[in-house]
Amino acid sequence: QKTGKCVIKDDGVNEFVEKAKTADGFVFATPVYFAHPSGRIYDFLDRVFYSAGGYDAFKFKPGAAVAVARRGGTTAALDGINKYFGIAQMPVAGSTYWNMVHGNCPEEVRQDLEGLQTMRNAAKCMAWMLKCFEAGKAQNIALPDTKKEVSTNFIR
Repeated sequence: QKTGKCVIKDDGVNEFVEKAKTADGFVFATPVYFAHPSGRIYDFLDRVFYSAGGYDAFKFKPGAAVAVARRGGTTAALDGINKYFGIAQMPVAGSTYWNMVHGNCPEEVRQDLEGLQTMRNAAKCMAWMLKCFEAGKAQNIALPDTKKEVSTNFIR
């Protein structure tokens, strides 16, 4: 964390953090296998958010989590990803239902009409948030001046 780089250098995490610094917002998606986000996205996001140190690459940028499952576990998966947004002070782009679709294969997902509608609405919400942030910048509306000066540790 001290360097702002992940010590593992051959898998794209450091490149992603560099690109994240200039991104306007983020959509992180995961398949659901065992009622939670895939291990691959958890590993990636843990390393990304930790190595980004201070979360400046993500702070005040909207994020949306998306989950895809055959049947269940999607809300737990969304909750897992949304926690990264909360700790990094990222507004969350929602929709008219949880950002999920269901299906065991692409053909089945295409039959989830409500899920697809939810995804379209999530995209519209994300686009609207990005436009609002740009309008705020154009009007010189300052971002919140948040502090992280105190850290409580109960282990003595």
